[in-house]
Amino acid sequence: MKIVCDFCKTEYSLAKLPNASVKCAVCGHVWTPHKPFSVKGVWLKLLVVICALIAACVFSFVAIVKFQNSSMKNKPLVARLDEKNIRIVRDEKGMDRIFVSGDITNNTNDIYGLPHLVVISYDAANNVLSRQSFIPPATLLEPKNTVTFNHILSVDPTNVKRVSVELKEYK
Repeated sequence: MKIVCDFCKTEYSLAKLPNASVKCAVCGHVWTPHKPFSVKGVWLKLLVVICALIAACVFSFVAIVKFQNSSMKNKPLVARLDEKNIRIVRDEKGMDRIFVSGDITNNTNDIYGLPHLVVISYDAANNVLSRQSFIPPATLLEPKNTVTFNHILSVDPTNVKRVSVELKEYK
């Protein structure tokens, strides 16, 4: 049986559906897996999914395209790490991981849709060890507002000497 983390979409294969909540090993999100769809009511569920997709497309168009103007070229959104809050944490399997936190600020007078964030880890020679993309905690950012994010990197922290964050560019 396959289950998928509701937050980061990591997939897990299990012998049977657990009776309790589960915690994602990648992002730490806790959710309760549900039984797969039954054949009964499939058409209704399909209709709901189609409506949700149409709504998501309309929302994306209005929220992202309409509100993005020429100031997007001037990098109106700024992501930065809180250097004081980068630390090593131990996950539930006893493995050391890097915890990072920071914020994204909207410096404009417009609402912006937030792109994914990319956390990049580097070694002592400034070579990229990993690039991990994740979804920010908000979809939209109001003018002149800031949203805080937290993320646990899945890379082994042994050789990591520096960490940076950037907003993923959509082309």
